[in-house]
Amino acid sequence: MAQTQPETLRTGLKYQPQLSGLRFCAVLFVVVYHFSNYLTNLKYVYDLGVFIVFFFVLSSYLITRILLVARKKAVLNGFSRWKVAVAFLARRTLRIFPAYYLYLIVLILLPVQGMEIRQHMGMYFFYLSNVLLYVTKSWGTFTAHLWTLAVEEQFYLFWPWVILFIPEKHLPKFFAAMILCGILFRVISVTLMKDQRIEMFPMLVLTPACLDCFAAGALLAYYHNRGFIKNHWLKWLLGAMIPLWLFLIFSHHRRTFIAMDRVFVSLFAVTIIDIANRGYKGITKKFLENSIVQYLSKISYGIYLWHLLMTVFFWSAFDAAAHYFSRYDLSALRRLVENPFVSFWIFMILAIACATISWYCLEQPVNNLKRLFAYVMPKKKRAEEKQRGLSEKVERPV
Repeated sequence: MAQTQPETLRTGLKYQPQLSGLRFCAVLFVVVYHFSNYLTNLKYVYDLGVFIVFFFVLSSYLITRILLVARKKAVLNGFSRWKVAVAFLARRTLRIFPAYYLYLIVLILLPVQGMEIRQHMGMYFFYLSNVLLYVTKSWGTFTAHLWTLAVEEQFYLFWPWVILFIPEKHLPKFFAAMILCGILFRVISVTLMKDQRIEMFPMLVLTPACLDCFAAGALLAYYHNRGFIKNHWLKWLLGAMIPLWLFLIFSHHRRTFIAMDRVFVSLFAVTIIDIANRGYKGITKKFLENSIVQYLSKISYGIYLWHLLMTVFFWSAFDAAAHYFSRYDLSALRRLVENPFVSFWIFMILAIACATISWYCLEQPVNNLKRLFAYVMPKKKRAEEKQRGLSEKVERPV
């Protein structure tokens, strides 16, 4: 989610604006879902929030490609893979932590809205909010979306060791095992549940329940990295699976549905990403590569972080204005801004504004420090730096 396209440039991967555009589309879907009571009420038929796994698939795809390229360069340049892993974790920290902790600090300072954060600071500051959600079985009003960031951070902590140290020929087997483990975890969890109405969704936010999503993106990245670019069979497979997907949605095969739903969504995401990697044509290409979409994709992490809190900021400002202009009747204006179609655009604009400020004042300056943590340093450059260090040592006065 927080992956930025320039990251791929530094590792030698070709810049692909359409993949960046897809990131914004995923964020936009989540924002629309959260700000529309109509859509959220559909969860009793089908939980549209399951499409959050698109983030996991796309994130895993991008991260895995970066690590595979870094691994290859490390081998060619005689660079330690341990250093590549440390560089990866340092760069992820610089990209993700600042904006995330700023959001937590802002919440802490709010007397009512920050109560949950203050009660469970350790869980939120150490990226364990998904575990907290599982234990308490309750969604925080302004922290409900943070579980995805917790899952991704937990994924980032172990993923470089997987990609860099497992023999490359065995990686597909490992990814297949992850898919199987994700499915089995959900099946076993559903089987052991005493009350599915209460325990179902908290179970789904645990990292083991998301393993197949990450594995799907990684598997696609592996084959793209091996040169298997034209995978037209994916869309035919997705087309064949859709009837089964719809059948499970509207039937009462609860256990099978919970086990396979994310598999279907992951297959959908993989197909979309695979086509974007080759390049969409026509109106889809124009939309994904549009400069506005590209900019919104760049700040999409901030949009995702701040969008829920915009309701507090807006209504606090509106109530303050209504009190100041109390001699005027603002009831008509209130009804207007309470309209879901109007309020969505208000909240979206405010989220974009906050994300813009966050990007230019915090994220981008800190993100620029990633140049200090190169994945791989070529032999020639390392030799030059070593020679420079020796020269400085000799010239340094005693």
